[in-house]
Parts: sequence; structure tokens; C-alpha cells
Amino acid sequence: MLDQAHGRTLATLPCDADPRWIVDWLYALGNVASLEPTRTGEATSYDDYPRYRIAPGHRLAPEDVSLRRASHTATVAVTRQALDGPQQLPPMQVSIPGPLDLAYLCFGTPARTLANVDVLREAILHDVNEIHHRWGDEVVFQFETPATLAILDRVPHSLQASAAALLAGQITRVIRESPTSATWILHLCHGDLNHEPLVTPPDLAHAVRILRAVHRQLTRLGLPMPRVHIPMCTGTSAPSTNAAYYRALRRLPDDIEVIAGLVDEHHPAESARALELAENALGRTIAAVAAACGHGRRNPADATANAELAHTLADAPHRRFAHHRRAGRTA
Repeated sequence: MLDQAHGRTLATLPCDADPRWIVDWLYALGNVASLEPTRTGEATSYDDYPRYRIAPGHRLAPEDVSLRRASHTATVAVTRQALDGPQQLPPMQVSIPGPLDLAYLCFGTPARTLANVDVLREAILHDVNEIHHRWGDEVVFQFETPATLAILDRVPHSLQASAAALLAGQITRVIRESPTSATWILHLCHGDLNHEPLVTPPDLAHAVRILRAVHRQLTRLGLPMPRVHIPMCTGTSAPSTNAAYYRALRRLPDDIEVIAGLVDEHHPAESARALELAENALGRTIAAVAAACGHGRRNPADATANAELAHTLADAPHRRFAHHRRAGRTA
């Protein structure tokens, strides 16, 4: 990432231990005495990974399901000190999967998920508090949640507003129970296991609905809205060049900074056109560009090509927006 920046500003410098996101964590749960497997798997698809239930006579504790993010962050911090000019580096980006995502991937059924989501949240908050206490503004937390868009996609239209409020609450609760000085990025996601999306929405309406709900809840709490990463393509398809796909961005509040997840190294022309359409719909400049779902499942050559394309798109001249939103539009 540093080699490909070429003088451009990186918002953060991510460095995750598991390129498969949380697959290693799922396998490690097999060693937890309070859990027993309900199925096994090789993580080749969304139907082929381990799931668990509470073992008879046991209770699940936060330390049983900890992601050990504090330990990993300590390793990253030491590595950063070995680089030239570590004080000039962007902050460390620490991946924080949503508790609802972790609970569902671990337990599988709605009943087990809801029964155990609070324990997962407590484990996450323990890591967040320890990391923030030790490294402060050297760290940016990235809240990552593929479950949010996947669940909303399955909800009938008449219930989507209520569902969005509940799903947003799972996000805002972690933020409000974390140190108020912590910095966050909210990373929505379509899923990318083996570059296969968990869901492929026809447009960005679901993402915008969730973000508006998060914005309303944080505003009521007097908390700032984090930057948001919106996935605008998947691992299996080029970014859309249909203006209608991006139209929902017009309804985003003006104070939400958008990271456009549309950089696809195999489709550079479509990526450039998508950025133009997204900015036209938004009516302002995109804060940053990124891949739809990171570099963890790319080989080094593809990751390099993606970073180079991101640099090119970030350097593109500002466009005159075809659409202008009404002044002062908010949630």
C-alpha cells in the first residue's frame, strides 16, 4: 500500500492478521469448551464453514469469543516502528467486525444469534477500549458489516424502514459504548468469500437507507458520523455504468464523507465512469476511493493493480456535477 501511494494521502493503513477476514477466528472457536460444532466446513462458500452452539451445562463468556484484536494491533505497532518515518504513516486501521455479523456466522440460526450477540459485543468493546487506551489516535477502527445489507435485502419492502433502524442500532451501540474520542470508519459490505458476494443489490438504495438511519441515531446522541465505505461493485462484476444505480446517493446527508468502493483493477474504464456517476449523484466530491472489499483475497499482482488504479482515480480532475442537490438537505 505504501509503495503504491506515490505521494497520495492514504486515509488509513490496514493490516489484518487473517486475509479471509474472520475465518481463522471461526476455526479457533472449535477449541472453546463452551461451544460445540453443529457443522464443519472448509470455508469454500457461504454454506461451507463451521457453526456452533452452546455446549450443555456451559455459558459463553466474552473471552471465549474474543478476536484478540489488541494483541494483533500490538504486533502491527511494533512493525510500524521498523519502517522509515513511522510518524508520517497514516493511522493503523483495525478491523472490527460487527457483533451481529460475528454472532450469525458463529451460530447460524436467528434464535442463537440473538441470544449471543450481547456477548460478542462485549468482547468487541473490550478490544476497542484496550486498543484506544494504548494507541489513541494512532488507530482508526473500521466497523465491518456484510450482514447489514444481506439482512435488509431479505426484508419485505414494507418492513425495511423498521429493519434499517434495528440494524443501524447494532452499529451505533458499539460506537456509543466506545470511547468518545475513538475514530471510526463504517464499512458496509456485500460479502466477498472467494470473491463471491453474499448479496448483489440492484442499486445503492439499501446502503443509503442504512446510512441515513445510522446518521439519525448518532445525531440524536450528539456523536459524529464516521466516514462510510459504500461497496459499489462486487468481486464478480464490474462497477455499474448505469446512472440509476447511484441515484440513491442524492439522499445522503451532506455531512457524510463517502469512501467509494468501486476500484476494480479488471475494469478500469468502468471504475472511472462509476466514480463520475457516483459524484454526480452525490453532488459533491467523493472523500476517497477503495476496492469494494479490500485486498485480502487478491494475489499480490491484483492488489498492486488495484492500488495503482485507485491512485489514478484519486488523481482524476474534479468533474462538474450533472446534478445539484437542494441546499441544506439532511437526513
